[in-house]
Amino acid sequence: MSERRAVLVTQRRDCVPGRPELRDALEASWAECLWEAGWMPFPAVNVAAAAAAQFEALRPGLVLLTGGNDAPGTGQDGVPARDETESVLMALAARTGTPLLGVCRGAQMLALAAGMRLVRVESHVRVRHALRGPLADAWRGPADVASFHHWGVEAGSIPEGWDIVARSEDGVVEAFASAERRSLGVLWHPEREPRHLPAVLEYMEAYFL
Repeated sequence: MSERRAVLVTQRRDCVPGRPELRDALEASWAECLWEAGWMPFPAVNVAAAAAAQFEALRPGLVLLTGGNDAPGTGQDGVPARDETESVLMALAARTGTPLLGVCRGAQMLALAAGMRLVRVESHVRVRHALRGPLADAWRGPADVASFHHWGVEAGSIPEGWDIVARSEDGVVEAFASAERRSLGVLWHPEREPRHLPAVLEYMEAYFL
């Protein structure tokens, strides 16, 4: 990419132990990987109206929903402010045709918004999985990926207009996409290892062409 495009990146919300304090946080590797891939990252604040204003001001080339925290209905680490922010950003991305990438929890949020069902999965935390499917065939990243999720997408709930583009060796859906909605969800963590995130972004751009 000759010119850097803006990417609006959502943040997890954490309570600070021993303090009456909430913090929005973003794993440092996100900024590093996105910058190396030719993007200019901007963290989205977990105030829905302010995040919407960020979107309007930046007109990003990509909205990225990151991991961390529990998606609604999947655990006790609920973060309503983040849920609202990400819902607003997904709606803005859909309205403007802005590409949307969801990672781990972000993929779960994308799935819920599209009407998919989340189901518990086993043996997908702190493990590596080989991928199979169109994404695995097309991308130039490493052969296996770092998985850290208790919840996945029920394959039978994926609606028309969406494709399963990667599964793990045990058949669990690991990535799904919609060319019409310009959206891709991946349930592993491509930001944690070299070449994983650039490979996902390259596949995403090729898929939407």
